[in-house]
Amino acid sequence: MVFCAAAQDISSFSLQVKAGIQLPGVYGREKDSVSMTNKTGLVAGLSAVSPISRHFVLKHDIWAAINKDQSRLDVFPISAAFRMANAELFAGPYAGMLLRADNYGNGSMQSGYATKNDIGFTIGAGYTFRKKISIDVRYVRGMITLIEDPGNKEQLKAYRQYVAVTLGYVLF
Repeated sequence: MVFCAAAQDISSFSLQVKAGIQLPGVYGREKDSVSMTNKTGLVAGLSAVSPISRHFVLKHDIWAAINKDQSRLDVFPISAAFRMANAELFAGPYAGMLLRADNYGNGSMQSGYATKNDIGFTIGAGYTFRKKISIDVRYVRGMITLIEDPGNKEQLKAYRQYVAVTLGYVLF
């Protein structure tokens, strides 16, 4: 984020804090085998915006996602966004890192456990009110399997997905 800020005119770069709710889900052939990731959670983090032109910006987001069973660090390194007036549409890559999970094992367990990392993509839309308060709705879809069977090292065909709604406050 710092390099993006240095490359842009500082008056056009912006930074905001965000917090919201995450509604997780699972997709894939064996999604019914996974239940621990279906608990609603909270998200909080930072978002930086680097304008490219009048209607195109690059967004950089990082936040912690926490629910009863697990904590994750979700990173959206660079999302391309199209802005018109105060509304925007955006899409880009996503990476998630497991920080804590109640079901994570050491590889010698006899039942499944959560994988640590995830990659995928995000799409979303947002709106900014009075240039200070923003609201975003984001869909995230992972492409790395959630669960591994330690006995035979097979991956269950179940993948992470979620919808997050965040409110943001523009710091500058």
